[in-house]
Amino acid sequence: MTDLPSNVKKQIMEDKRVQAAVQEQAAKLGGDATAALRDPAVQKQILDTCKEKFPQYASAAKEKIMTFASDPEVQRQAQKYAAMAGSYVMAAGGALVAQIQQGPRGVRALGFVGGVASVVISILGLLSPFEAFFHPVKFVLSVYQLIFSVTTSLFEAPPHYVQKVSGLDRYQDLLLDKAKFLAETHGRGVFYIFQGSLWLGFASLSEPVELCVGGWMVFVGLLNILVHFGKLTVFAEKVAGGYQRIKSGTAG
Repeated sequence: MTDLPSNVKKQIMEDKRVQAAVQEQAAKLGGDATAALRDPAVQKQILDTCKEKFPQYASAAKEKIMTFASDPEVQRQAQKYAAMAGSYVMAAGGALVAQIQQGPRGVRALGFVGGVASVVISILGLLSPFEAFFHPVKFVLSVYQLIFSVTTSLFEAPPHYVQKVSGLDRYQDLLLDKAKFLAETHGRGVFYIFQGSLWLGFASLSEPVELCVGGWMVFVGLLNILVHFGKLTVFAEKVAGGYQRIKSGTAG
């Protein structure tokens, strides 16, 4: 049986779903794109894409999948996509380090991002028509988390924006009067850790968004505590140094 034409292989590898499968598996294998091509899940995505876009070659692809994975040009494309994923991660890591290095102002920006993300997840949980019946505890949690995350966003948003909306401004003043601990960095830090732990308590590998947001809020909470004790600069220097070593190793 003849091999797949080069242009067909190229178009299969350019499919976004194939790229995502290669990137995900390569990340698990330490960036080894060649090994990722031999993964059953990646090969299934390749075969599904071939069947969808080039049905006339579906049979050949199924019998020649290992030959496909061993093709130097296919491996080159896979390595490129894996490297792209790595560069995105490094860029995101650089942005995070930059925010931490900004000190309290950067930490507030990170807290605002976490608050907004938490608001979105809470609203999505409340919009589910079956959540209240089949998962009542999680539904109630979403109500609490919506209140908590709106509070987080208010305290970390630029003050001049909050002051433009009278209702939000009054709510913030009420919190400052009744929940004075939120006015101090260590108080907010504990509050964010608590908020993150609630998400983590219901998170799982099958729900990575809640897992990520929960971890993010715990991280931001710890940063706020470091700010309170004057240790953020030391932490930022260590993070920046570690990031540069990783970046240098990747570039090498």
